Amino acid sequence: MKVQIQKAKTAGFSLVELLVVIAVIGIMAAIAIPMISNINEKAKTARNKRNAQNIASVYGAATAAGATITATTAAAVVTALSTGVNGADQFADTKFQVNITTAEGKTAAAALLNDPVGGVLTTKF
Repeated sequence: MKVQIQKAKTAGFSLVELLVVIAVIGIMAAIAIPMISNINEKAKTARNKRNAQNIASVYGAATAAGATITATTAAAVVTALSTGVNGADQFADTKFQVNITTAEGKTAAAALLNDPVGGVLTTKF
């Protein structure tokens, strides 16, 4: 009489397979996380450039409408346009204002306005 021993079939994954999958996920995360932080920095830079361009545009429109802006620095212009300035004559009822809500945004916009290479405002204060 011959006795047959059958190996029990096990369902599921082995420990080695699970460790390989966890290692692959870890490698993918190590690659993706720095890329995501880089995207956030690029978004901040783009927002600051857009704010500086808006300030330059509003500054030009306000001075063309006869508004008196007595600021002598880019930071002072940012502050003046954040609170708003009124035009003159037929534009006396028009308020020229840029809405930058954070102090960091105002500082970054002023720095970009002062930048001699990449600055968006060519008028000297």
